[in-house]
Amino acid sequence: MHVTIDGRELEVEPGTSLLDAASRAGIEIPTLCHHPDLTPVGSCRLCLVSVAGRETPVAACTEPVSEGLVIETETEELAAQRREILELLLAECHFSGASETALAGTELGKWVQRYGAVRPEWSRSEPRFVSDSDPNPFLRVDFNECILCTRCVRACAEVQGRFVWGVSERGRETRIIAGVDTTMLEARCESCGACAAYCPTGALSDRWESPSNFQAEKVRTTCTYCGVGCQLDLNVVDDRVVGVTSVEPDVGPNGMSLCVKGRYGFDFIHHPERLTRPRVRRELLDGTPRPPGAPRGEWVEVDWDVALEFVTKRFTAIQQSTGPASLGFFASAKCSNEENYLVQKLARQVFRTHNVDHCARLCHSSTVAGLAMAFGSGAMSNSMDDVAESTAALFVIGSNTTEQHPVFGAMLRQAVLRRKSPLIVADPRRIDLAEFATLHLQQKPGTDVLLLNGLMSLILERGGEDAGFIRERCEGFEEFRETVRSYTPERVANETGVPVADLRAAADILCEHRPMAAIWAMGITQHTTGVINVLSLANLQLLLGNMGVPGGGVNPLRGQNNVQGACDMGALPNLFPGYQSVADAALRAKFESAWALSPTDGSVDRPLLETPGLTVTEMVDAAGRGDLRGLFILGENPLMTDPDVNHVRSCFERAELVVLQEIFPSETSQYADVILPGTTFAERDGTFTNTDRRVQRFRRAVSPPGAARTDWEILAELGRRVLQRQGRTPIGPHAGWEYASPDAILSEIGALTPQYAGITAARLDSGERLQWPVPSADHPGTPILHVDRFTRGKGRFHAVDHLPPHESPDAEFPLLLTTGRVLYHWHGGEMTRRSQGLNAIYPEPFVEISPEDAARWEIESLQTIRIQSRRGEFLGRAAITERVGAGVLFANFHFPDDRNVNNATIAALDPVAKIPEYKVCAVRIVV
Repeated sequence: MHVTIDGRELEVEPGTSLLDAASRAGIEIPTLCHHPDLTPVGSCRLCLVSVAGRETPVAACTEPVSEGLVIETETEELAAQRREILELLLAECHFSGASETALAGTELGKWVQRYGAVRPEWSRSEPRFVSDSDPNPFLRVDFNECILCTRCVRACAEVQGRFVWGVSERGRETRIIAGVDTTMLEARCESCGACAAYCPTGALSDRWESPSNFQAEKVRTTCTYCGVGCQLDLNVVDDRVVGVTSVEPDVGPNGMSLCVKGRYGFDFIHHPERLTRPRVRRELLDGTPRPPGAPRGEWVEVDWDVALEFVTKRFTAIQQSTGPASLGFFASAKCSNEENYLVQKLARQVFRTHNVDHCARLCHSSTVAGLAMAFGSGAMSNSMDDVAESTAALFVIGSNTTEQHPVFGAMLRQAVLRRKSPLIVADPRRIDLAEFATLHLQQKPGTDVLLLNGLMSLILERGGEDAGFIRERCEGFEEFRETVRSYTPERVANETGVPVADLRAAADILCEHRPMAAIWAMGITQHTTGVINVLSLANLQLLLGNMGVPGGGVNPLRGQNNVQGACDMGALPNLFPGYQSVADAALRAKFESAWALSPTDGSVDRPLLETPGLTVTEMVDAAGRGDLRGLFILGENPLMTDPDVNHVRSCFERAELVVLQEIFPSETSQYADVILPGTTFAERDGTFTNTDRRVQRFRRAVSPPGAARTDWEILAELGRRVLQRQGRTPIGPHAGWEYASPDAILSEIGALTPQYAGITAARLDSGERLQWPVPSADHPGTPILHVDRFTRGKGRFHAVDHLPPHESPDAEFPLLLTTGRVLYHWHGGEMTRRSQGLNAIYPEPFVEISPEDAARWEIESLQTIRIQSRRGEFLGRAAITERVGAGVLFANFHFPDDRNVNNATIAALDPVAKIPEYKVCAVRIVV
């Protein structure tokens, strides 16, 4: 369709608004009520333009193009009209003090300055509202500055899906209110800050904003919290991060959306408890032997040379005296791809052990194992935007998405609200996402295979399988079909607690709406049956033919910012980088050659073993027995996050040597012998890989505190020192430890990791969206896996039967405890508990308990209760709620000491993935 705008002839698609047509041509038209993310309303009229042949101007944001239109966007008449509109808006507002200065940094202030608008003398002389009237710790509210553009209302509804803001009254009394004229938090605000990000006037703004911060330098980076991998800008003044702002709407994966942690949980960066100098226990510096189990002495601060030389000497001595198997290494899902690569290289090349693992063992190791068995690849097959925009139906099981992955959770809410995609939520709790669900299947914890086999039995009963897909692309179907036949609706309903009618309704939705995206997290994986739970979900997607297509696939959501990348980098005891098996002789030879070392005496270095190393939990046990004498931990806190913490504590008490590289004193640091102070994501460069395999930059914005060093530099220097002490010289093409920057490490990763071969620093800096596999420099990346064939060739059905949890309620411990996260905290809480606002909203743990159980044990709301298991106990405040069913308790794991739910959890392991069963154990209430 042909139009002319300001003398420029353009071709545009039918249905395009005049505003969008001009914008795509690089022509800026003033707006206030409009935003490209939001439904246009045409209320502010600032975008008026002249159209040839029409008597009056039209609103460009709501007027569609038509053939032959001739438009002028900037004339003297239009400028006068815009000035008048701006002055009318200013007349209804009231700016005073700092807000007058702040106005210059807003969209309203930009246009006021552009058109020379001034506040009329007859304007409101007194403020209408109490300034800063809402107690939300993150957001400043002053509706005296509001122009009623309703962008906050639309952003909350159309981006976040919370509907906190609304419009009340009429005429000059019209105003914005939260809920039914209540506070934001009482209106179930999630403190995401979208309303402030979209507000054009400062009526809603972030509390960190002040005149001194308006000229802050902005550094684009990747969020350090969950696996969504949101892009954000750190605002820096005088070498301090003073705030976070949204990026452009078209920047993936999040656009302007952020969650409360990503937008406001940044103050931990400069917390006074940051570790700033290396520390060593005094008795170790003195050379005094410490008997196993003896208390550790006081800390002594030392310089880097002393600390690194001590670690070098002791680890080398252990290796030489009792062998490589005496050492173990914990990598970190919080650290970069480059740092995780160096940890596993340090373990394998320098110390010749496969004893390297990280917290994926505790969250998604069963996903990696199960999907590899079914498809040959253990990663998310589709992309988050693809799932949200293309799926015909959503099946979310074992994922509290809106709290664990909030930005993606908001995308799922919009898929339901905007595209009317039917949503099935399967979860033992009535999570927030269940409010948007067509069906909520509230199965008993530990009955996921029962539920899934029952649904697949019903799909087969109604002939809903994709026979062509199964015939052409799958194997193992007949044995699978025979197995699921015994899972009748009546049996499944009896054992899961899900009514037969709901099972049939769910099967109907799955059959009638394809493709369906299967989404899960740790509610599926953290079981002794975690692998077969994942295999059941793989079976479901094979059965329905939902693999290799937009809007379908298997979509496990990674919990931490770089758990996907840490797995990719080979921070696993059985896999080199790129999921290359240590049991494969050819692959061992590849890495032996790449990392080859030549000892000064000319002897042959001992080969890498084909036997996998120890997992996280196995290393802890081995340290307690004395079999593993030296343990190096990068950015992990097993004394908070491992199951059965009392057992873990006893193992660390007996451990011979523990080296911890961290940013804060943690529960684990109490049992460390050496502390090496590292850096936050804001103080170094590198890459993270998000949950949908997207490799993204994070960038240094401020200097490390004190003598703290970047983590990759610490690891690289340690590698150099050990090789020098051991008299070995790098001779392989990738054997050295001299790295000029993380980019050099990324190049080495690409040379040895097929999925990362085409990922370079230059491509990332150019803004390319690179989702592995990226096998070459000219490859665009792979948004969807398994399109034409599965990684293993054919997708394999697995015949799996339900197995009960390791521990079930009984007369002595009659309740079932399940665990998870909450919106305002993250993982072990080391960062979020040091964020003032996050801790203000959620300062202590709550235990969800049903009204029936509260009545049975005579428990009142907010009463402190003691929960006991066979392993230990913890305290929490009772939250009486129908979110959980009778007989089930839910608690989070963000708080330490006697409030740590992991005092009670069980260390029973999945036999394949060795993941603990955090989601089910038997407990009792002690009042």
